[in-house]
Amino acid sequence: MTISIQVSVNGNYKAPVKVTREDGSEENHVVSGFGLDRPNVLSINHYHGSSNITTVTVGPEEQDDGNDAG
Repeated sequence: MTISIQVSVNGNYKAPVKVTREDGSEENHVVSGFGLDRPNVLSINHYHGSSNITTVTVGPEEQDDGNDAG
């Protein structure tokens, strides 16, 4: 069984997303809706089980002007 966690951002906003798994692996993403006419969706798969924990941290959301420098 797979559980899907989705983070959706729309408009000129962006949000950092950190995924930490129990095995110590970590993923970092920035989800941005800048310039899109629909929400940008990040799907994160979680494989269930008593020894498999996934922690997803989102935010803080901020305005995105398309400038990577911040």
